[in-house]
Amino acid sequence: MKLKTRILLLSALLTIVTGATAWWVARDQAVGIVAQWAMRYAEKQVLYDKVRMMQPILREIALSRQLANSQQIKDWARNPDDKALTQRALAEMETFRTNFADQSYFVGLHPSGRYYHNNAKNEYANAPLRYTLDTTKPADRWFYDIIAQNRDMHINVNPDVTLGVTKLWIDVLIRDGNQILGVAGTGLDLTSFIREVVENSQPGITSLFVDHVGAIQVYRDQKLIDFASITKSAGAHKTLDMLFQSPEDRQTVLAAMKEIEQTPTKTVSRLVHMHGQPYLVGLAYLPEIDWYEVTLLDVNTLLPLENFVGMLAVFVLSLLVTLIAFNVLLGRVVLKPLNRLASAIELVQHADFVPQDLPQGGKDEIGHLMRLFQAMAMHIWASRNELEARVAERTAALEQSEQRLRHMAQHDPLTGLANRALFTDRLQQALAAAHRDHTQVALLFLDLDNFKPVNDQYGHAMGDELLKVAASRMQGCLRDSDTVARIGGDEFVLLLRSLGAPASHTALAVAEKIRAALSQPFELAGHALQISCSIGVALYPDHALDDIALAHHADQAMYQAKLAGRNRVVLYESPVQDA
Repeated sequence: MKLKTRILLLSALLTIVTGATAWWVARDQAVGIVAQWAMRYAEKQVLYDKVRMMQPILREIALSRQLANSQQIKDWARNPDDKALTQRALAEMETFRTNFADQSYFVGLHPSGRYYHNNAKNEYANAPLRYTLDTTKPADRWFYDIIAQNRDMHINVNPDVTLGVTKLWIDVLIRDGNQILGVAGTGLDLTSFIREVVENSQPGITSLFVDHVGAIQVYRDQKLIDFASITKSAGAHKTLDMLFQSPEDRQTVLAAMKEIEQTPTKTVSRLVHMHGQPYLVGLAYLPEIDWYEVTLLDVNTLLPLENFVGMLAVFVLSLLVTLIAFNVLLGRVVLKPLNRLASAIELVQHADFVPQDLPQGGKDEIGHLMRLFQAMAMHIWASRNELEARVAERTAALEQSEQRLRHMAQHDPLTGLANRALFTDRLQQALAAAHRDHTQVALLFLDLDNFKPVNDQYGHAMGDELLKVAASRMQGCLRDSDTVARIGGDEFVLLLRSLGAPASHTALAVAEKIRAALSQPFELAGHALQISCSIGVALYPDHALDDIALAHHADQAMYQAKLAGRNRVVLYESPVQDA
């Protein structure tokens, strides 16, 4: 065999082997890039879907809790046959109905089973008592199961056969201490909710929501929804397992659910197979409603590897042309360009490149291949930058949403003051600091005198404006380190921290300053309003050593101020005696 033939055969073999190796490396890196992109995209898509899911529900949960905690509803639930209480309760429920997104409410009383409801069309305004719940009817089991489980709030997807609707129900217990008086809440139309929150116009992405046992609660295919989950026994649910054929995939998803339940702020993504195709499943935990958000991404649909088939065809063609001229152009035309191409592949492999770093192809076939690779690499580079920008944008939006939700959860919506939960946290921190630093803390309970006549004479809108101005005046009398909170109606509580001795003088001086400020006339909408306030003062550690006792003593002192004629400040000295 001639040497030329041997060289040609050897060069052909080497060229084929080298080419195959280069293609394998390129394809392997492409698959790696696709997998990395898909993982990051899945986790961010989960966060995005989580925010879209929670925004409409959190508002309805907050309103449902306000309805269940309404004093008028509780008074009526204790005495459901009292006509006056019934009329006030129905008016209260109508007020909430117009604020609910679905403009519907329901209230079920226990133990009578009376079920009240009105919808967006206001069809039942004259007859809100729709029917009486029966413990023997399977359709009514949800009501008694909710009470038996003794959980403050449930989210349940269930058709109401009597009312002829299927909704995502928000159920909140009406409590009077340890006694359960009933269940109140609202519903979101399931079809509209699925269309607005779950359905995604982008191919290859499917979102659904499951409860803590994996029962499917919200899904575009309503035949797979586990309606009335709360009334079903274990093993009777339509669970997430239905979507996975492999036991390994089921265990993978179950383990991921347990993982994020331990760390609610975490999102995870796992590779599974559905219908014989690779899918990424992203999961996020929704602790507010004890659900999981599940996003399924079809990897082949979002970024199919078939896009690289054209590059493979051009690669093979280039190898054939190179074989013909290999003996002459091996060094200049083949090896050097292939080395440059290998360097470019390495840059792309490590994602450490900019388009200017990629080699420029010549006018021959390998140059054409290099230009195709450059186009692919530039597409990957642009996609990576676009993805990072989208991730940053969605992360910023998520942080803003979380900040708004945190603020709403910690502040009074009318006055902007701290609410009871935030105030309690700050009081406990202040007491701990005072114990550590050997300083004193003052707690002031304040109640506006003669506030009800303002509401009766000028209306609640004027009363709300008066509360806002009063809150502003109180804040103006405090230091930046002090806190004032609205704990209900016209009742406020103030925290004065890090007081030196004598703390009682300082606390009483601040209380008198506030009392004087609130005694000044309020000019609102052309009316000069005059109110006053009664303030009770208790000191740590002089009067109490914990937050509960301190609050109780401050409240007692305020009650003494009320009994003494109002518009005064009283320092706690002894328990209040019954009048």
